[in-house]
Amino acid sequence: MNKSIKIFSVLFVFLSFIACDISDEDNVAIGETVAKYTYVREEAPGKIEFINTSDNADSFAWDFGDGTSSIAKNPVKSFALTGNYEVTLTVENTKTGATSTFSSTIYVFVFQGGLVINGDFETGTSPWTLGVATALPSGLLVTQNDNTYFSIPVNAVGNPFDVNLSHIGLNLTQGTTYRLTFDAWSDVNRTMIVGIGLSGNPFTNQSVTRNLTTTVQNFSIDLVANFTSTNSRVIFDMGAALGRVNIDNVTLNPLP
Repeated sequence: MNKSIKIFSVLFVFLSFIACDISDEDNVAIGETVAKYTYVREEAPGKIEFINTSDNADSFAWDFGDGTSSIAKNPVKSFALTGNYEVTLTVENTKTGATSTFSSTIYVFVFQGGLVINGDFETGTSPWTLGVATALPSGLLVTQNDNTYFSIPVNAVGNPFDVNLSHIGLNLTQGTTYRLTFDAWSDVNRTMIVGIGLSGNPFTNQSVTRNLTTTVQNFSIDLVANFTSTNSRVIFDMGAALGRVNIDNVTLNPLP
């Protein structure tokens, strides 16, 4: 009797082990195959970590919408340009042959300054200057939520150029149209002069006045250079009104 019980017990454990092993081995083949994913934006510009959350799949094919692809389960992708990308994940259960596809549109921002170097202030103060001669002090850069920007308080009203931020050393050509873009805001409603010009006498320039508010605004301004010089600059003149001025993401590009 005891011997029969022992044999039965051993047989039961053995069969249970086999069933468990088969279940684990074929787990991917059970249930509906569904493609899905989420993603996380990395600190580096344009870098996205994709997290595969698909069900019952063991083969993965990614199309990132920019002409590149991957077969990794959880790829990390660095996009080169700002834009909307339709990212498609196609998965397969190789045991059943079932496939599924999931797509979503992802907006990617990759800062590109054009002729401007370090227009997002993420690599420090160079080559930005106060006026055309004073290196920009690091104390005028503020970092919040992993974003760095220029910030200066204007505590006394004077000439617009008395408080000036410049990016010198640009090679600009007379008659060419340049598009200047930037983000700017203040702690009060006030104005600021922005433009392009020479970094020395006679300080010829093309500039316009823009209104700042307490809300971040993106400005895009087309300016036709009325000078030719390899020592040109981008100009932000802030001295004519009170209030803190914040500037970020400055770009300058020639238009066709």
